Amino acid sequence: MATQVTVSCGTKNYTLRVRDGVRLQVADANHVQKAVDLPGAIRAALDAPIASPRVESIVRAGNTVCIICDDITRRTPVREILAELLPRLHGAGVSVADILIVVALGSHRKMTDAEMRAKLGQDVLAAYTVRQSEFRDLDKLAQAGTSPLGTPIRVFKEALAADVRIGLGTIAPHGCMGWSGGAKILYPGITSEDIVSELHAMQGLADGILFGMAECPVRHAVERWTAQIGLDFIVNTILTEDMDVYRVVAGHFVKAHRAGIGHALDVCGGAVDAAPDVVLVSSKPLETDFWQCGKALYGSAAVARPGGSLILLAPCHEGIGPHPEIVAYSGMPDGVAALGKRLNAGGTGEDLLVMAVGVSMGKINAAFHTAIVSDGLTREELAPGGYEWFPEASLQAALDLALDRYANPSLLVLTAGGETVPFIPGAA
Repeated sequence: MATQVTVSCGTKNYTLRVRDGVRLQVADANHVQKAVDLPGAIRAALDAPIASPRVESIVRAGNTVCIICDDITRRTPVREILAELLPRLHGAGVSVADILIVVALGSHRKMTDAEMRAKLGQDVLAAYTVRQSEFRDLDKLAQAGTSPLGTPIRVFKEALAADVRIGLGTIAPHGCMGWSGGAKILYPGITSEDIVSELHAMQGLADGILFGMAECPVRHAVERWTAQIGLDFIVNTILTEDMDVYRVVAGHFVKAHRAGIGHALDVCGGAVDAAPDVVLVSSKPLETDFWQCGKALYGSAAVARPGGSLILLAPCHEGIGPHPEIVAYSGMPDGVAALGKRLNAGGTGEDLLVMAVGVSMGKINAAFHTAIVSDGLTREELAPGGYEWFPEASLQAALDLALDRYANPSLLVLTAGGETVPFIPGAA
């Protein structure tokens, strides 16, 4: 008899039949218990930092301190962290006037007043100097070295001028740097737009899949620069599948970050017995558009057999998203060479970023047969990328067609591929 597997797409659930003879593996989201006492978890991390003195031993009276946090697009509980962190700084003699809080925008839009209140709290906004980083206005940026590709690294001046820098963020799988968190809050968090785009270009030029890679070459480059500039302390959270806090780590920007990855794998890691011929992946919890949902293909490609088939089930309520040209870039037969040529010619800005992400996805297209199952997209929209398209009602047909390509097929189902890092234990 066939085995049944249920996957979700947005608000819809689909029950699929997997015929006899198919070697089936299912990697569900890991259900971990959220921290019962969030303030207590933050205090415990600050009391026992990893490879670092306590933050109150790092600062002293008269120091200027810059606290850098992520923006509203991330779910880091910044307000709650500040409630525990700021009293320690004041207890060590740092005055309110000597503390600057910078929201790292990367290349995102400015946050609204309401979003700032939600992220930081009205009391903090009223008492402290708070800035949002700048990525285009060169008058607000200062050069601090050059990137591995030779581009000037320009950083938000006010953050660079501080005696002590503290980064707040969350550790989650990331397509370019392996994992978010750690040094990423500085680079590209508060750097210029050309550095943001170049960082993604490094992803496009890199060999292999960087998503979920702990010792990612792009991250190593970022950390070498950060070691020269200085990130004196971090506080990073790890979230459950429901975006509640699971664990908190604090301390050295590299060693605490790597310890945090270990906790993140409790949530996101999915052990796979062997490389499957076919991966069916739901983009859950990513839903908005292809620009976002396509990230679920990275983890799938990291474990699939070369020449295998990937099936992405994704709502994409807003279609391709803000960068429709990503599809054409993902279909370029010479994408890596074209990206390198663009960089050598001094290309930068938003289009370079889109090209880099598209080329990264194009490398997956070149290695696998890729189908997109979505009611939010059309066959015509996806055709430039060489993707096969199915409506959601034809998900079973898409699966059967993929399995029919192989004599003795194996299938991996990722029910929450947008946040799952599948891995084969013992594989290099």
